[in-house]
Formats: sequence, structure tokens, C-alpha cells
Amino acid sequence: MRHITLKLSAVLALAAILVLAYHVYKEQSRPFQEMPKTVANFAGFNTEGEKAEYYFERGAVTLIVLSASWCPACIAEMPILKRLHKDYSPKGFKILMISEDDNVKAAARFKKMQAMSWTVIHWNYDLMNALGNPRVLPVSYLVDGNDDVVNISAGIIDEKKMRSNIERILK
Repeated sequence: MRHITLKLSAVLALAAILVLAYHVYKEQSRPFQEMPKTVANFAGFNTEGEKAEYYFERGAVTLIVLSASWCPACIAEMPILKRLHKDYSPKGFKILMISEDDNVKAAARFKKMQAMSWTVIHWNYDLMNALGNPRVLPVSYLVDGNDDVVNISAGIIDEKKMRSNIERILK
């Protein structure tokens, strides 16, 4: 009888551990802790080492892009970002990149190597909290002139869909 009780206790303990592990995995595998509906001001240091804020970009249609030099998908997305910037910046469109590189120097090297003409800010925890703490790269937030998030794209941007959204907002 005691042998059966020990086996039953072990099975119940294992089941409890598996349920706990599943819940931890499920929580960690969500790409966002919270999907933001609007973008509040956030600040960080740009690649020149100066303080930069989101409010410097507001009032325009802005694509906030979380990226990093070590991220293959981020590098693959770069030609799309350059085309979007070239085509829509004359109409008031802006790109604001948040670098998740280890330090500002690495972000500055990446900006120079990719010939980015937009602002690049180095990440910090307050900034990431303002953007819902995504756990994926790249991720892009299309924001209208009222700071409302119109579209969130996790992974490489679908250029056709993004162009459609930008054109709709710019009108």
C-alpha cells in the first residue's frame, strides 16, 4: 500500500511540475507582454551619444523599428526600410530605429555600415516597456500623427502591406 502511495505522489508531483513548466513556457513564448495602442514618450541615447526622444519624431507618420546588427532578419529587412524611407520621407514619413545591440558603439557601426539616414536610439528598459516588451526581432510599429499604433509587424515587414498602411495614413 505504501509503495502505491509513493508512486501516486511521484506522479502527482511530476504532473504539477509539467503544468508549471507549460505555463512558464507559454508566458515566455508570447512575442509581446502587452500590445500598445498608443506610443508614450520614451527617451534614449542616439548613435551620436546624444539624448533622443520619441517626441522629436511625433506629429508625423512614424515607423518605429526594433532591430539589431546581429539579427539576420533585421539585416534582411534593411532594403525594405530604405525603399520606404526614400519613397515616403518627402511626404512626412519618418523611421525611428531602436537598436538592441549591446552598446551605442555597436549601434553606430551598424547605422554607418547600412547607411541609415534615420535616427537610431540605443534600447533601454523604459523604452522597451513603452513598446510592450516584445520578445522578437525585428518588430515594427506604424504610428500615425496622433501617436496611435496603426499596425504592429513582428518579423520582416511585408512591404506591400506596409506601403498600403503608410499611404492610407498619409492621406
